[in-house]
Amino acid sequence: MVDPDTSHSSTAGAGAAAQRRITSFWQVVAAEYNSPDNLARPGTPGYDDWVSAICGLLPEPPARVLDVGTGTGFVARIAAELGHQVTAIDLSEAMLEATIAPGLAISFAVGDAVDPPFAPGSFDVVINRSLLWTLREPERAFVNWHALLASGGRAVCIYGVNSEAGGPPVDQRKAELFAGYYTREVQSLLPAMRLADHEPVIRLANGAGFDDVEIVELESVQGWEASPGAFQPCAIIAHRD
Repeated sequence: MVDPDTSHSSTAGAGAAAQRRITSFWQVVAAEYNSPDNLARPGTPGYDDWVSAICGLLPEPPARVLDVGTGTGFVARIAAELGHQVTAIDLSEAMLEATIAPGLAISFAVGDAVDPPFAPGSFDVVINRSLLWTLREPERAFVNWHALLASGGRAVCIYGVNSEAGGPPVDQRKAELFAGYYTREVQSLLPAMRLADHEPVIRLANGAGFDDVEIVELESVQGWEASPGAFQPCAIIAHRD
């Protein structure tokens, strides 16, 4: 018979170890994360397409926007340029140090996307891009995001759904680096890593208390999704009463 306390401790220990690997991966890749094949550079048509896409997902400015798992601040930068009051957090200090948003009035800080360290009702929008796939506890994340939102607020998650066509061509060096951190054991703890359809994300939002949930296909930014195996970015917009 398994001691429940021992079992829980073992599970928690495995989760913590997996999170250390995940965070370490982003620390390592931060230096090259802003490469033009990964992020559209400001001033390019691809960046302008992203500005239009994200503008359509956000309310009229100025809104209080929290970008969780911000990475180097791609979404945070666009939201600030659109006139929103932006706070951005990430667990990887190296990613934050490589920010692409110098000079903009964005509050960057180290913080957990699943459990952001802010008071309930602090924001009008919680947004993230290419984050869901790497969360160990996406259900807890949605619950916490719901609590952070003021009445009438919204959670916006940009993610990708896997298709038979798959994602862009695989860079072998990057694939080997990825596999070294996102081992099979780590991947087994990521319930939203390879989504076959939108239903699991809709269930997460509804289960956290969101209503008026909609899925938006972001066709104008096709090819820019970073979720493993995905190619077409899409977004869920989940509203809070």
